[in-house]
Amino acid sequence: MPPTHMSSTSRALYRVFIAPNIRSTISIPLLYVPAFAPSAANSVSTPPLTSRTSIRTKVYAKDTRRHALSDSYTIDSAINAHLINLVDEEGSFHREVPLHKALSSFNKVTHHLIQVSAGKVDEFGNPDPEDVPTCRVISKMDLRAQHERKLESMRRQSKSQSSVKKMMELNWAIAGGDLKHRLGNLKRFLNEGKKVEVWLGPKKRGKLATPEEAEGLIKALLDAVAECKGAREKKREGQVGGVMTIVFEGQKVEKKAEKEGQKTEKEGQKTEKEGQNTEKEGEKANGEAAEARAGNT
Repeated sequence: MPPTHMSSTSRALYRVFIAPNIRSTISIPLLYVPAFAPSAANSVSTPPLTSRTSIRTKVYAKDTRRHALSDSYTIDSAINAHLINLVDEEGSFHREVPLHKALSSFNKVTHHLIQVSAGKVDEFGNPDPEDVPTCRVISKMDLRAQHERKLESMRRQSKSQSSVKKMMELNWAIAGGDLKHRLGNLKRFLNEGKKVEVWLGPKKRGKLATPEEAEGLIKALLDAVAECKGAREKKREGQVGGVMTIVFEGQKVEKKAEKEGQKTEKEGQKTEKEGQNTEKEGEKANGEAAEARAGNT
């Protein structure tokens, strides 16, 4: 009887006495022995009896250093021009050098050709042969250092802009004198171009504000912001009378008095100069009159 047509008893005996001998002589998984192959009803695809070889594809890491530079500078073959004005490694200036010749004039392992100033292009983006870009050869180390300084400057600027945010805490039942002082600070911050986050909440101890007082405080804040040119409300969260946060953003404006003072000072200097010129002209006229009188005598 073929193994695929065994009864359950025969299959059990086959598994106990014959299958171990098969496994010891040939290294074929029991899954592939016909007697133990799955039936067609619940069959699943089985892997072939071939050697399983894992194939590892080669992955090239992105050159982040080069890409970071190319995001900020126009380098080497990215220069869109046939002719360029070239500043070589020695600092010498060469007019209208072919780009391919310029790219072959230095060691690309250690140096880059960087575009310093772009030339003119027409409406279709084609370079103007009468106004070519100016490029210079620079070492990669120097360019990297220059790029790092630029990034550090941008980071400091971003940090300084984020640090100008001011915080202000008010309670709904704030006294009138204290509120006037706080509103003055709010307007000063907004006129300096700063962002102000106002936190409003009830006092832990003491008088609780009425709904009318809470609404009046919101109106006082909005009126103060309206007095600041360019200031506006950015965000509001919470509920009136409970815990609320309002963020206002200001716009820096120059003080009018300072402008007028500078203008007055310039006008005063101008008037003083005119007075000095008039005085000199008067002295000159008096001298000429004296000389005329002496001549007549």
